Amino acid sequence: MKLTDRIAVVTGSASGIGRSIALELAREGANIVVADLNLDGANKVVDEIKALGRQAIAIKVDVRSSSETNNMFKVAIERFSRIDILVNNAGGSARERATLFHQSTEEVWDYVLGINLKGVLNCSRAVINHMMERKTGVIVNTASIAGLVGSPGRVDYSAAKGAIIAFTKALAKEVAGYGVRVVAVSPGVIETPMMKHIPRAHLEELLKNVPPVGRNGKPEDIAHMVAFLASDDASFITGHNFIVDGGAILKAGL
Repeated sequence: MKLTDRIAVVTGSASGIGRSIALELAREGANIVVADLNLDGANKVVDEIKALGRQAIAIKVDVRSSSETNNMFKVAIERFSRIDILVNNAGGSARERATLFHQSTEEVWDYVLGINLKGVLNCSRAVINHMMERKTGVIVNTASIAGLVGSPGRVDYSAAKGAIIAFTKALAKEVAGYGVRVVAVSPGVIETPMMKHIPRAHLEELLKNVPPVGRNGKPEDIAHMVAFLASDDASFITGHNFIVDGGAILKAGL
C-alpha cells in the first residue's frame, strides 16, 4: 500500500468524487478525515472506511468559513497528531441556479467562488504552516477542465477553477523548499449524483459530448490519480495540473 498510516483530510467527501477519493486513499493505507457539510453522509463514508480496516472520523465543515476550517484541522490534529495529505475536493457549480453570465447575480457568484476558490484557500491556509514545520505534506486541489477551456452557463465556476490551477502553481513555488508538494487534478465530465442538479439542457449537452475514450468519467478515475499524486511515487511532481477527462480537452485543441 502506497499510503500506509498517512493521515488525509478530504473535503466534500460525503458523496461523489470525494467519497471515492476517501475510499481509495483508505485502500492505500491512509486514515481519513471525512469533511463535509453533510454529516450523515460523511458518517456513512466513515463506516465504509472502517470496514476497510482503516481509521476515520467525520467532521461537519463549511469550507467557505475560515473559522470552521481552522477548527476542522484542530480537531483532526488532536485525533491523529498530524496531517500528511489535504485533498481540497469540496466544490460545485450553482446547480439549478446556473445561468448565462448576463443573467447571473452577485449572490450566485459569491456562492460559487466561495465553495470552490475560497474553500481551497481556507483549507490550505489552515494546514500549510503545520506541513511546513514538519517539512512534509501534499495538497491536492480539485480543479476542472472548465478552468482551462471555459464552460458556457458556468462562467463563475470556470473562473474559480481556473484560479485554483493558478493558485496551485504559485503555492507550489512558495513551499517546495519546505518539502511540501501542491498539485491539481482537472476532471472532465464525471458521472456523479450531483449531476441531477444540473439544468437538463446543459446536462444533455455535457453527456452527448462523449470523450475520445468512448465513455464519460467515473469518480474512481479521479480517485486513482489523487492517490498516485499523494504518494511517494509522485515525490518529484509539484505545481502541475493533471487532466483526467478521457481526452475530451483534445477537442478544444489544447
